[in-house]
Amino acid sequence: MIDEGTVIRRNPRAVFRKLADGAGGVLLHLDTAAYHSVDEVGALVWTLLGDAPTFRALLDDLRRQLEGVPPTLDSEIGGFLEDLSERDLVFLSAGTGSGEGDRA
Repeated sequence: MIDEGTVIRRNPRAVFRKLADGAGGVLLHLDTAAYHSVDEVGALVWTLLGDAPTFRALLDDLRRQLEGVPPTLDSEIGGFLEDLSERDLVFLSAGTGSGEGDRA
């Protein structure tokens, strides 16, 4: 599970395209040419990652923007982010408060 202080940053080598309403979106890793589809919640998560939030801040934003949030939100979003990290689409780093990290 991702720690609540973990900072999440998009890989700048990943680009996102939103699809039609209700259809989610597609991520393309420019180095591997691999496409990754995301549902509407995944598309919202990607959008919210623009400011490199902590995991806790991301969850707070999602709770404000989604209706009927399940009690499993933390673990589901944590798993989603771990999957994105394994695919090199996001970088996860311990929150240090120093502004440093592995931003490319």
